[in-house]
Amino acid sequence: MTERKKWTLMFFFASDNILSPSMLSQIKAIKSAGYQKDTNVVLHFDPNEKGVPTRVFEVNQKYRLSKRESSIGDGDGPLVSVLTSDDITPRAIGDLGKDAIDEMDAYEALDRFLTVCREEYPADHYMLFLIGHGMIVGGDGFLPDDNPISAIGLGALDEILKTFADAIKADRGGVLELIGMHSCSMSGVEIVYQLKGKANYIIASQGISFIGAWPYRQMLITIFKTIEAERASPPVPVNVLELAGKMHNLCIQHSADFMVGGYSADLCLCSLKEANVEKLDEPIKKLGKALTDGLDDPRCKHFILLAHWKAQSYWQETYTDLYDFCLCLRRLCVKQEQNRHLQDTRQSKSMRGYDAKQKAIEEACQAVMEKLGTKSGGPVLKTDFIGAGSQYSHGLSVYFPWSEPVEDQYNRAFTNYKHYEFAKDHSTVHWLKFLEEYFKKTRRLGRLQEDREFGDQDVLYQSDPVFNHALAEARQAYKIPGTASVAGSVGPDSVPTSLDQKINPPDAGGAACICPSIKNYTKDFLMSPGVAEVFVDGGGSRGSGAAPDSSTQVAA
Repeated sequence: MTERKKWTLMFFFASDNILSPSMLSQIKAIKSAGYQKDTNVVLHFDPNEKGVPTRVFEVNQKYRLSKRESSIGDGDGPLVSVLTSDDITPRAIGDLGKDAIDEMDAYEALDRFLTVCREEYPADHYMLFLIGHGMIVGGDGFLPDDNPISAIGLGALDEILKTFADAIKADRGGVLELIGMHSCSMSGVEIVYQLKGKANYIIASQGISFIGAWPYRQMLITIFKTIEAERASPPVPVNVLELAGKMHNLCIQHSADFMVGGYSADLCLCSLKEANVEKLDEPIKKLGKALTDGLDDPRCKHFILLAHWKAQSYWQETYTDLYDFCLCLRRLCVKQEQNRHLQDTRQSKSMRGYDAKQKAIEEACQAVMEKLGTKSGGPVLKTDFIGAGSQYSHGLSVYFPWSEPVEDQYNRAFTNYKHYEFAKDHSTVHWLKFLEEYFKKTRRLGRLQEDREFGDQDVLYQSDPVFNHALAEARQAYKIPGTASVAGSVGPDSVPTSLDQKINPPDAGGAACICPSIKNYTKDFLMSPGVAEVFVDGGGSRGSGAAPDSSTQVAA
């Protein structure tokens, strides 16, 4: 164990994947920041190449190979320092054995690393930087490891950080001051709710975050100089929020040149203090209820869909900027109200039902927008963007796909979501209820049902018993549940349970499209009368009866 210092900076490079080569340059950048007496700098690096072991480095060393005493920013010299003298892997492994660290899954690796930092490098203040693939909300695939294949879910991350935060607090009041999420799509309202109280602040992006986007050398030098100022006369105490703001500025400003390649970026500094996060409890509760009620009104439902379509989205339409969605929806409601007052000046004193729902949505959106920011003590402290692709970013996204995810034995996005604190809390659970209703009530009817309801297409074939028999036979043949009877109507059916055995992603040879979709179509098994011929006698199937008459057939 080293002597207790004021600060320990921890860098966890989840690099046992395709990101491995890019991360090495960032490790070198950290090392080139130089030396600061009151700070430990420890990093974990798990390379992707087979046979190459995971290593743990202590890079803030007083002396380099030349035995010259280091100082802050001494990487400016012509000599490039290497990592050979910084390897502390044997000490980090301890009694586990040389192969143990390589056999750890993603959860064990992060937990072990934090344990090493806590026990071997005690401090009064800690910062943790997590570098790797993100998109934890729903997918639960944070910081994936290829060997063994594993990743960290949001609940698991909460457990790891709680264990660490509690342990350092018990050890003379240590504090995890800042978590830097250098990963894609990690600035979400679900994340700040899950991690509230585990640290004071978090820096993360709602959208894409490239490995080279954070300037680690400049960040470390800034941290070192801030800590060094406490040794000056008179001493200048470290203002953690101010320092976090400097980290935020460095990262988003460094990302500006990514526009040369056409890439946009966003970044948000949030408070994880419970008082700040919980400012959203009541507004989100009211928003979820107002949106759920609004789905029963055609006009309000139209506004919700349109606002969802207009609002800033991320990662294949999986996440939506919460503020921007509320902003777009509120504007639609206000505009509609203004138009209605212009057209009808004889408003009754009692507000009509659909007006009441619209007004509730408008007020709920306004409340969420107000409580997100610092003026009302909310979680968002600082938010910035660069580029057209992120121009409507306001800091925190929310899980908001267009349709309910199809789940299989490896991908349980919505099932995962139901176990998050944000989905279980008595206040914010209203968003989960809204999502469940949204998936149902915005789903387009199946073609057979829709044509019958509107009556503007030829639907005579739907009353043909031969067609209905063939459709029921086909559904039975393809094992769609709920179709045991071969007679009756052509109502909706549920998704096949056989999908539960499907491995995600799909077969690469199937030319499957992974592009985002804003369509919420029914998953019923449907077919046109022309296809029905193959399920009746004369069409080569095991069905009975004649094929539907051609006069009742419609185009596919």
